[in-house]
Amino acid sequence: MSLFDPTILAQASAPATIPTVVLPPGLGDDTVLAASSALAYDGVLTVPGMVRPYLAHQAAAHVAANADIAAWGCALLGDDMGMGKTQVLLGLVSERPGYAIMIAPPVAKAGYMGDLQATFPHKRFVHLFGRTADFTTLPAADIYFISDDSQTMQAWLTDTVIERRNGKDHKALRANAFARGAAIITRDEIHRDKGDAQAKPSGRAKVMLAVGNACRELSIPIVGATGTLLTNRPVEAFLPLQILGGEELVKAVTPGAYKASGFLFRYCAPQTSRFGTSFGGVDIDQMNNLHEYLRRTVYVRREKSDLGDALPHSGWSIVPIALNGVLDRYNRVERDFLNLVLEEQGPEAMWRKSRAEAITRMQAMWEEAGVAKARATVDYVKDLTDEGRKVVVFYYHQRTWDALATGFGKARIETATINGAVTGDARAQAIEDFQNGSATVLLAQIRAAGMAVTLTAAADAVFCQVPWSAGDLKQAADRILRVDDRTMARAQRGEAITWHVLQACQDDGAPTFDHAMWSVLEGKAKVCDAVNAGRPVTMSDESVLQQALQAWFPQARGRS
Repeated sequence: MSLFDPTILAQASAPATIPTVVLPPGLGDDTVLAASSALAYDGVLTVPGMVRPYLAHQAAAHVAANADIAAWGCALLGDDMGMGKTQVLLGLVSERPGYAIMIAPPVAKAGYMGDLQATFPHKRFVHLFGRTADFTTLPAADIYFISDDSQTMQAWLTDTVIERRNGKDHKALRANAFARGAAIITRDEIHRDKGDAQAKPSGRAKVMLAVGNACRELSIPIVGATGTLLTNRPVEAFLPLQILGGEELVKAVTPGAYKASGFLFRYCAPQTSRFGTSFGGVDIDQMNNLHEYLRRTVYVRREKSDLGDALPHSGWSIVPIALNGVLDRYNRVERDFLNLVLEEQGPEAMWRKSRAEAITRMQAMWEEAGVAKARATVDYVKDLTDEGRKVVVFYYHQRTWDALATGFGKARIETATINGAVTGDARAQAIEDFQNGSATVLLAQIRAAGMAVTLTAAADAVFCQVPWSAGDLKQAADRILRVDDRTMARAQRGEAITWHVLQACQDDGAPTFDHAMWSVLEGKAKVCDAVNAGRPVTMSDESVLQQALQAWFPQARGRS
């Protein structure tokens, strides 16, 4: 579902119109395309040992994924966040004899264990972690859950070998016997295996590329899952697709390409400089094609909006807040930056000459606006809690949390917090206190609370700050809109879900940097929607930060 565009929202429940095409080799026919978005399965699906039945759309995803595995040896579950992908992964794992390896962020462990207890309570589950693997004491299990920090993954899944290339010895990673003995391997949140703008793999991606190679060599099914294959730009899909299906899959979604690198040149608007070639752009005209080619190969994607009245109506409320007398620090930072941009002859020249300085100054404005909004955010949220509502408040910076926590304390509103310092049992307790306990407000750091968290006790999420990444924004927003009993009961009562975005304004109503950030996020979200969900898209291919600079400059100059 598009986050912002009302026209797209209105059309979200309508089936996409797919033009008739002559399919290049490797792409599935219309049956494959239909299965990728099916909301139900006409046959009878029995998964051995499953005690909590699938919902209709989950059964359809299971069948489509198995068909993709049969055709490609892999599948990519891309359902919108909160639609129950974890249970589908567990179902695919449980119907195969032998042990499974399931790789996911450590914060997902509690969710996996909860779903496993509800669906396959007899399955043995072992969490493997740490940067030294000890296979001599490895307990027997049906599912081995591996935390996805790169060193843990490397220790448990690979061996380091020496390869001879171009007359020289090079260290390389090779999937170890443990990985090569699995009946199936799954990778949740596979978008975390992306590389940089030059498509160079991260540590995680290097491990997963070695694991993917072994899966193809030994015909081990490998299944990726993510609701945000793209969080900002199409290059982010390049390595995840290579992990799952190798060069052949990447070429299939780039019809006519002779090498996997053709993907980068077709979809990523490459730019070459003295530092090399960057693939951080986007070819707007190709985005809907990429989405369709993904669906005709290994991608299974349904939107929450496809479920119709089973979920509550939802929408975004943009709330400008005039901040009287509390923007002094923000205004000083903005004024200094404006003078610097003027000295550099405008935003384009500033970006060319002093990009790092520009980024630092913009991030400072972002932080100061968030801190300045904290007191007004507390007042805004109190109006909601006074009506008996629970509220999730998203923030980014520690100073913003400090101000929010102080404000809610003075207002005698009980809070819980999720941030990078709240881990393990403390994190689970914070969620429990909010979902079923006395905490009325959850203070959620956007990155830390953006995955493996269900916060459906709230029908309202207030963004005191928004992130730079449209994908992070979508991840955070979907914490309160998930396919669970609470949400479906809310739909039956006719209640709505609302995301409130608070924008700092001057005391005369003039906009701050908040407005520029939001305008850019709207465009970035449409790029994500184009590939993840197949929605229309129109925007330039410049970076979020550069666009924010260009959007902010004229409004700031007009106030000077």
